[in-house]
Amino acid sequence: MTQPYYRLKVLAVFLLAIYCLAFFRADSTQESMIRVILLEQNEGGWTVGLLYQAPEASADSSKASAEIQFAAAQDSTLEKALTAAQEALPQAANYRLCDYLLLAPGCSWQTLGDYEALVLAQQCGRTAASVQVCGFDCEELSAESEESEKVLASLLDTAKEAAEISSHLYEKNLSQGLLLPRIVLENGEAALREDSFFLTQSGGAEWDSERTELYRLLTGQGGVRRFWPDGHPLELRRCTISVTCHGAGEFTLRLDCHTAAGQTPDSRYTQWLAEACTRAVKELWAEGVDVLSLGSYQALREGESAYLTPTKNACPQLRTDVRFTTVL
Repeated sequence: MTQPYYRLKVLAVFLLAIYCLAFFRADSTQESMIRVILLEQNEGGWTVGLLYQAPEASADSSKASAEIQFAAAQDSTLEKALTAAQEALPQAANYRLCDYLLLAPGCSWQTLGDYEALVLAQQCGRTAASVQVCGFDCEELSAESEESEKVLASLLDTAKEAAEISSHLYEKNLSQGLLLPRIVLENGEAALREDSFFLTQSGGAEWDSERTELYRLLTGQGGVRRFWPDGHPLELRRCTISVTCHGAGEFTLRLDCHTAAGQTPDSRYTQWLAEACTRAVKELWAEGVDVLSLGSYQALREGESAYLTPTKNACPQLRTDVRFTTVL
């Protein structure tokens, strides 16, 4: 390959890259990038709030700003409310970066179903979006955003922070219930609470921090689990869960947990955690949730006819063994 031809080829590739970058920037300034959708449902209809970034048009697109903004609209149906909210945007809505769905007080399992159906029909969101609940509605958020310049940006940051412990929209089709983190507004900013909201087909309930952490532990969620037995801190990392079915209605749950550095395992904590886990499994079973999939374990061992379900069977006998290992 001759030197002039090589230089010409490099120049062509460079010019193509510049053109593609300029095209991408120009295209992005013509769309409102939806980051968070807030759904509110009550007897009067639907309210949809859109947290979005809309770069202002500029002769130099590299100087376009993309601050977080908020638009909301109300109507009789979800589709109409969403359409009205989109019409309030400065540019056409783009849901490519819409990773978070917030449910305002009063939303239900049916709210998720209606929104998921609309997403599949109109691509107005993502089924992989993280689902969270909030302690405010669209009107309160709008009012707060007028008083505080930081509230919308902090809401997006808090939603990102909560994503690790959030359920996804598509999981409603795979689970008996969804444990959702709670976001509130405090002092002009959004904040993530330690408690949570458990949503099922039959309704929802607020859970305190202890029950929230027990559920995350029993379902094998990653991260650090924090408890306060007798007012003393107990921090668990890298917990391994195993379930053994010994026969019809007899199970053993084993937990192998690493405690935080500097925390010496205590037999009192071992007993406390074992009792707390057993109690949580039984309480959830009474509420229609088989958190450990005990029914499936028994069906695998005894046959499909032995499958257990909380709606038809009493909670089986469960013994919980806990073992702590200190991380040095």
